[in-house]
Amino acid sequence: MHVGIDFGTSNTAVALADEGGAVRFLEFSLLGAPTQSFRSLLFFDPEAQEVGTPIEFHAGTGAIEAYLEALGEGRLVQSFKTHLTTASLGRTQIGHHAISLDDMLVLFFTRVREHIEQSWGNAPDAVTLGRPVRFAGADSDADSEAAQARLEAAALRSGFATVDFQLEPIAAAFHYERSLSRPELALVADFGGGTTDFCLMQLGGDAGRDRRDDIVATGGVGVAGDDLDAAIIEHVVSPELGKGSRYREMGREKAVPSSYYYKLSRWHHLSFLRGKRVRAELERLLRAALEPDKIEAFIHVLENNQGFHLHKAVERLKIALSSEEHATFHFEDDPVDIEAPVRRADFEQWIAPCVEAITTSLDETLTRAGLTPREVDRVFMTGGTAFVPCVRREFERRFGADKLSGGDELMSIASGLAIR
Repeated sequence: MHVGIDFGTSNTAVALADEGGAVRFLEFSLLGAPTQSFRSLLFFDPEAQEVGTPIEFHAGTGAIEAYLEALGEGRLVQSFKTHLTTASLGRTQIGHHAISLDDMLVLFFTRVREHIEQSWGNAPDAVTLGRPVRFAGADSDADSEAAQARLEAAALRSGFATVDFQLEPIAAAFHYERSLSRPELALVADFGGGTTDFCLMQLGGDAGRDRRDDIVATGGVGVAGDDLDAAIIEHVVSPELGKGSRYREMGREKAVPSSYYYKLSRWHHLSFLRGKRVRAELERLLRAALEPDKIEAFIHVLENNQGFHLHKAVERLKIALSSEEHATFHFEDDPVDIEAPVRRADFEQWIAPCVEAITTSLDETLTRAGLTPREVDRVFMTGGTAFVPCVRREFERRFGADKLSGGDELMSIASGLAIR
């Protein structure tokens, strides 16, 4: 059994390749419906923790169901892959348990391994994990190697005996290669939640050759889908929750600190806003605020653990703007009700620095390879950001629309990891 796990910032997928090369995907249940996407998150109910017993937790689809059943109570932790390059994170308290990021990774992979065993009869000893070319937050190759080492240690602690790694865009290239009838020089663009990665690779030739020689160049940048979401939070949501407003203290007017809203706009920082110190600071701001209703709404979103629902509202808007010039953002959790029209042109202006960072990385990858866009036969784009019109336009401008292709955007990496 050769299993590939695409552990993504937002979603995780698991694939199995048999000896004949056929691939099947691990299925999960979410609210009674089957899905191949296992959300990369954990849910803890502090009230369920008992002294002297292992920590109680839910992962993936089970975490979503438990969170919804708890009506927002408890701790929902998401996008923890984004913290892998951060060495300074301490432990967080869940009931009487003090757990680290590495412990959370072990819990998550343990649950994934259990699902594999339940669905396919036995859990594999060996697994291939995907990793980005450069992890989010990495300032050097050493940071990315340290992040990979943390992933490997967590997977081993969860029960896997052997853990191999493959770059995510190379895995996507292996998946795309199965559809080829002739050799191609392909560029794979993998748009994830935390990173965007590129791989230039010779595909579809002699199956017996050393595949390492086929990799022409790789590149990546820690800018991706979560940054696009953050732009929507910053410009649409945060102003309704107090960003840009003022408060009066000791006879002087001051601006409400923007640091709260930076954390709000980054899903993996949301848990930092739920501590007692932040709550005390916000209560002080509420008493002195010139627009207290906005600060009160902000406190409500945090205290009622509405990050997941806020994320879904942002995702709906982003999807709508991929096909429409205008769309409406709507998030409601009584008494908070945020509704705002958004133009695609405005969204594209907000994310222009992100798109520039992505295209700069793309151009640098081509330069390292010594290639021009004209010499690339095909561009295979995978991941949700591939559908964002202004991103796609940049690829069309370089390569031409006829060279762009995609498919299996959420499952191609897991498939490639399994058939590698």
